[in-house]
Amino acid sequence: MFAVIRPALRVGVLAGRIAILVAFISVECAYNQRVEAPDSVAPPSPPFVPPSPPPPDTTPPGNARSILSTPSPQQLQISYEPPPDGDYKGTRIYWATTPTNLNSAATRTLLCENCSAPVTHTGLINGNSYFYLFINYDQQMNAASGVTVTAIPTNTAATCDNTADDDCLQIASFNLQYFVSGFDGSNSASLQSAKQTGAANVILSAGFDIVALQEIKDYGIFTAWVSSALGNDWGHIISASGCSARTAFIYRRSLVSLLSTEELAAPPFNSANWDGCLRKPLVAIFKAKHSDRQFRLINLHLKSGSDSASCATRQPQAEDVTNYYNNTNTTATLILGDLNDEVKNGLGICSAHDTLNSFETNVGLNILTQSPQLDSNRFTNIPYSSTIDHLMVNATFQGWLVPARATFLADIVTHGDLNISDHQPVFLWIKLR
Repeated sequence: MFAVIRPALRVGVLAGRIAILVAFISVECAYNQRVEAPDSVAPPSPPFVPPSPPPPDTTPPGNARSILSTPSPQQLQISYEPPPDGDYKGTRIYWATTPTNLNSAATRTLLCENCSAPVTHTGLINGNSYFYLFINYDQQMNAASGVTVTAIPTNTAATCDNTADDDCLQIASFNLQYFVSGFDGSNSASLQSAKQTGAANVILSAGFDIVALQEIKDYGIFTAWVSSALGNDWGHIISASGCSARTAFIYRRSLVSLLSTEELAAPPFNSANWDGCLRKPLVAIFKAKHSDRQFRLINLHLKSGSDSASCATRQPQAEDVTNYYNNTNTTATLILGDLNDEVKNGLGICSAHDTLNSFETNVGLNILTQSPQLDSNRFTNIPYSSTIDHLMVNATFQGWLVPARATFLADIVTHGDLNISDHQPVFLWIKLR
């Protein structure tokens, strides 16, 4: 059966369609608006101006320093330190048999270009003088003014018989426990100058080459003192621990190279026995420039004071160091510094504890600073009958020792100035070659 569509319904549908069409057209017309606006004009960019080239580098590097010649039969070994300039590139070394020939480019001979120390000059005649010119240059090939030295090859054996003899190496321990109020800049300028000069005079006059120092109170003053009072041949390292009583090494760069340094901080050196302002051991490996001889120095400044708490701390400190030595005894070793107690039988600062027993009983160590090896008459002007600053060596290191004075392997230098220190430096000599 078919449905019948009524005319009225058709009219309604048509009207609805017309309404939708009108609405759609109205919407479309709402978007058909024309907007006019002028374009903005950006300001002109400034013209590109290339940067001016840097001025040419015409500054030469510093001269070679800390030059050392080591004579042997028919040859010379020459070492030196480069300058600290950041653009330093290399060193030329020239030689001649007379100063006049050395000063002329036509008559001198190039030994090496971009040399690497040490340099060995062979085929020489024993007893003859040889003259050397060191010229440093930088990346821009600016050349330094140059520095000259003279050396003589020889068959003569190393003597090592006096403090000025570079065949010897003098190693010392010196506590700079300055009186008045410390080496820390709090004194008057005149007093600071006098104290710094006094300490430098002790070190230089005694001919020390490496010194383990204790009680460094101000890093800035200390580093300036090394440079100004000791000179540019001296290098230094200083500990991080110790607050205003840190430890340090100073050393002559012409005689030794610093191969490595370490402040012991691994267990047990991070325990309460070493915390706070207590000083952790400072270890350095040096190499003698005369030879390939390498050795280790362990700089100590054990807990000070004579009360039971101080002694009870110092005893395990000494044991820790002894155990460290026993576990790392693979090279020639010198343990030195302020141990704050004595090693003579029946004597000591601590009556309740034998704080240094672990050193005294260690068969691998020989304590040089104990009776009767030191002359007690030389201690008449200081507060101690023997010493609390000690030198201890293992067998390898002891094989290099020569008497520091008469038959004494270790000795002391008295200075009698309590404004510098109440400690007299203890020292020894070793053969470099």
